[in-house]
Amino acid sequence: MNYVHHALIGVGTASLGVLAAEALGAPQAAPLVLAAGAVVTAAGSIATDLDHPRSFIANTIPLRVVRWALAVLALPALVAAGAYLTTRDLGGALEQYQAAVFGIAFLRWTAIALALALGLMGLSWLLYKSLHHRGPLHSLAFAAGVTVIACLAFWIFGEAWAWGLLFGWGWLWHILADGLTDHGVPLFWPFKDERVHVLPRWGRGVGRVLLTLAAIFGILGLITLRLRTFLG
Repeated sequence: MNYVHHALIGVGTASLGVLAAEALGAPQAAPLVLAAGAVVTAAGSIATDLDHPRSFIANTIPLRVVRWALAVLALPALVAAGAYLTTRDLGGALEQYQAAVFGIAFLRWTAIALALALGLMGLSWLLYKSLHHRGPLHSLAFAAGVTVIACLAFWIFGEAWAWGLLFGWGWLWHILADGLTDHGVPLFWPFKDERVHVLPRWGRGVGRVLLTLAAIFGILGLITLRLRTFLG
């Protein structure tokens, strides 16, 4: 399964949960809240593959951020280079570049994004070398730990801690979906290291199809319900 499939399953199963909650009498969530929840859930769904350096979360996204950030940070570098060629004052040129990067909010956030992207790539490489792909990150224990950390992170940054549950939901369903593949996942790590499967061999293909259809149904059903509410 690729990152699109995992994001679809995570968001789709969360959509089914929203539909079930509203059917039981829960108030309808606003469209913007649903959109934000979908983003957080999708992030959790693809973050599980952080233990693979060539995954979408650890390679494609960071590389795009690095290219964009370097292109943006090259602009003040050109200005500083021009100042050095004019004055031959290397220290002054470096101070000018530093002042631009740390003094302009857009450039400062660009430098932070560059550092985070490089850090994410480095972390992925370390995880791959130490834990290997589909290792402990694909376990129920790790999913629980990540959910707690996500809830704490949202709370620390002043957001509702429940957003972390959506991130953990996406992480969990990534693991369960991978449990329908032939490779399996170490679901019960650290108590058992061997990889297990969610369904027997004969049911895995059918399970993947049914899970995908259920996810699509959940997303389309939620969108249809909101459109009906919006149109009156």
